[in-house]
Amino acid sequence: MTRNGTGATRDRLALAAVDAVERVPGVAFLRPGIADLVRASYASRDRRKSGIRVRPGGDSSSWHIEVQFVARRTHRTLDVTRAVREAVLGAVAEAGDPARTTVTVTVTGLV
Repeated sequence: MTRNGTGATRDRLALAAVDAVERVPGVAFLRPGIADLVRASYASRDRRKSGIRVRPGGDSSSWHIEVQFVARRTHRTLDVTRAVREAVLGAVAEAGDPARTTVTVTVTGLV
């Protein structure tokens, strides 16, 4: 995949990741960082993508996706984290995007 259309690809991957994360049992909600909040209010971007950051990887055919979310105490956090990572990788594969996608998952709190 070339860098042409990077913004559209980034948005498509972010929305696919959001949909995947929201379906994982044990996820309470995505956690927006301060940069997400400022960016969303300043540019009127889709707030659904808060808590998901998609960046191009080291080469033109790879991506890095960062997920930040709050987990439910009723679920084992390690299992939820693993399920989130697998769900995001599956969503990227279904979208037909690069197989060389890395996913970093961070639990920012428990409710």
